[in-house]
Order: sequence, then C-alpha cells, then structure tokens
Amino acid sequence: MRKYNYTFALALTFLLLFSKVEIFSQAVADPSALPVYVTTVPITLDGMLTEASWSVDVPHLMFNKDAAPAGNSNTTTAGVVVKPPYNDVSTCYVKFLRSGYDLYISLNSDDHQVCKFDWEGDGLFMKVKNFSGASEYEIKNYVGLVGGVPQFVFETNAPAGVTEGVGYAKPGTTIYDSTDVDNGYSTETVIHLDQLGFTNPLDTVTLMIVIFDPDNYSLGALPWGVNGNFYKQWWGSEWGGTYRTLNMQEGFVPVELTSFTGAFVGIDAQLKWSTATELNNKGFEIQRSIDNSEFAAIAFVNGHGTTTEQKQYSFYDRNLESGVNYSYRLKQVDFDGSFEYSQVINLGSTLPLEFALEQNYPNPFNPTTTIEYAVPVKSNVTLDVYNLIGQKVMTLVRSEIGAGKHSTQLNASSFTSGIYFFKLTAIGEDGSKFTSSKKMTLLK
Repeated sequence: MRKYNYTFALALTFLLLFSKVEIFSQAVADPSALPVYVTTVPITLDGMLTEASWSVDVPHLMFNKDAAPAGNSNTTTAGVVVKPPYNDVSTCYVKFLRSGYDLYISLNSDDHQVCKFDWEGDGLFMKVKNFSGASEYEIKNYVGLVGGVPQFVFETNAPAGVTEGVGYAKPGTTIYDSTDVDNGYSTETVIHLDQLGFTNPLDTVTLMIVIFDPDNYSLGALPWGVNGNFYKQWWGSEWGGTYRTLNMQEGFVPVELTSFTGAFVGIDAQLKWSTATELNNKGFEIQRSIDNSEFAAIAFVNGHGTTTEQKQYSFYDRNLESGVNYSYRLKQVDFDGSFEYSQVINLGSTLPLEFALEQNYPNPFNPTTTIEYAVPVKSNVTLDVYNLIGQKVMTLVRSEIGAGKHSTQLNASSFTSGIYFFKLTAIGEDGSKFTSSKKMTLLK
C-alpha cells in the first residue's frame, strides 16, 4: 500500500534529520536501484523470515523465468538455462531491510526440488562493493554438502566480521529429494556495512545478485549426466562487471497490511486486518460489494498515524441478508488524502437463517441426484432414504455438520425404479430441532 507523499515526506525529513525517503510506485523490469527501509523489529538470523518487517510488501526482486513485473515485484536483468530442459519454474523473492549499519537480504522460494548442480546449489550468489568501490567480495548462501551431508552452507571471501548467513529448508522439504514435493526454502544474509568502510549517513550500496535453481538432482548424481536441469537468473550481471544499487532509506518500512481476512459470524460479517508499521495513516475506509455490485463505503476505522508497532483492527458488518453474496475491500487513506486499495476478499453467501431441505435435482433421476440442505447452527444431521413402503434403504449423512448450506449426492444404481423419500433430521447445538422429507422418482 502507498504510504509516502510530498507533504508528509517533508515532516518526516525534519524528524529524521533531513534523511531522504525514496518512492517506487510501479514495478519495472531490471530496475537500476531499489529502496531499503529500516526494519521495525530486530532480525534474528535464522533463515525463517518470521519477523513482521519481512512480510511488508515494499519494492523487491522476483526471480522467475519469463515473469513480468507487477505490484512491488521487480523482475531481473537476464537469465540462462544452463542445462535443459528446465521444467520446474519456481519463484524466489529477494527482499532487503536494514538496521543501523546492518544490511539484511532474504530469499523466499517455493522451489519443489531443492538440490545442487555441480557447485551451484539452490540459493544466493552475490558480489558487493566496499564503500570506496575499490574492492568487491563474494557472498554465497546456498545448498551444499558438509561432510557429505546435504545442507545450506554460507561462504565468503570477505574479511572476518563482514557478513554471515543462514539457510532454512521449509517443513516438507528434503534437500536432494527430486520427487517434486518440496515446499521450498528461505535464507537470511546480513552484511555489516561499517566493516566495509560505510559511515553515516548511509547512502547507496553497489552489488549484483544471482539466484540458482537446479532441479531433479539426487545426491551423488552426476551434474552433467542424463538427469537434472538448471536455470539461473541475475540482477546486474552473472559474475560481475555490471552492478545495481540499493538506496538506503532513513524511514521505516511503510504502512502495509500483513493480513486481511473475513468470516461470517451468524448473520454478521467479521473483518480482521493487521499492519506491521504505519506511516501517515489516517485510517481505513471499509467498502462492500453485494452480489458483485459496485463497491460502496460502509464505515471508517481510524489508523494510528505513524507507528513502528504492529496494530490489529476489526470491524463487524451486522445484520446481513441471508443468501446474499458479500465482498469487501479496504481503502487505506493518508492524511493528505492519498489512498490505496487492499485486495478484495469474497465471503460468499451469508449463512441461512433457518433449517431447510431442498428438492433433489434432477428429479426424476437415473441413477444419481443431488440433495441440498441448510442448517443455521452447528447440528447433528441425519439424512436417510426410504422406499415407498417406509423401509430405510440408505443413510447418506450421519454426522455433526457446521452451519451453512450443504449438498450430498445419492447414487441409486443398486435401487429399482420407483418412488423414494429422503428425510432430514437435525438437532442444533442451541437445542433447535428440524425434520423434513421430500419425494423423488428414480426412472431406469
């Protein structure tokens, strides 16, 4: 969400000792520079990216073969298929934060096959220049082997104390497992810029970044053998010579929704959202769409202006109509009137206000038909089928069912042609009771 504007930027500049705040309003392919904001919380270097600042949608890089830039995801300079065919097109997001002289770089990948090709394993290779630009250093945070054990390794030729990093295989990921079921990985790398000669005020950092994505390599497999494929992509150049810039911002990461959810509670809609930080945030206009109509404002919730603390919000849209489809979005408004919309969440149709059993369809049928029913509260439900003389021939449902509309299918392939009845019995958790039956015809 956009949070920087000219008027507030002047006030923020004064408060932050005339520091600069840079704005990137649209994603581009191969940006020459990206902004790096100050994290609002300490970063624990564990590779897991659990800190709220990592979830803020500030401008970042998206490594993905043939991807187009969108939102705050900027695409890279170029890439190459090292060993075809490259089939597993994964996405790796690269984000940047800073705290004092510490520059943090994170990778968040959904790669289904986390492994290694030759010496190039899934993960990061980069070069960074020192303050004078006279020296550059390699930093690698990627999949490797330690004592024959597959794991993330961190390597650098920088002097001791300059940089460190950690990789993390997400739950469900087995390194060197080529069964296409991995859940990806994430990494965190920190560069202590003061150890590279940088002083206040921090301005720009020059670097280039390569992300490797080898696939289908099992432990011990020859990298140039019959198995496996490998793609890599870079921002700047592949091995150096062409560089890009990180612009160090003095401002904190701007207002950003870290979550926006909704759910029906009885005949009300409960909306919840949270922010990691806020800058110049007047508040949120809540907008609603009914049955895919135009959005209209229904309420306004005040924001917290400027804060570096996580904030939680909620709103109830009460006394909704039954059976109506509701969608919601937030319009975040700055004090100068600038605004930006959240994504739309669709809650679907509201819960029924009463028990109901609908006529099956199709009817007559052969041999399958659908039966729909509704319960306004969680209920113990039984749905039975009887023949014309009252004998029970099948039980379709016998369980506790949540409030809402439900359907089940009857397969009567073993029945003879004729008239049957289906009967719904429901006992709600609030003590309410309901019984209803309807007739249906099987024609073979």
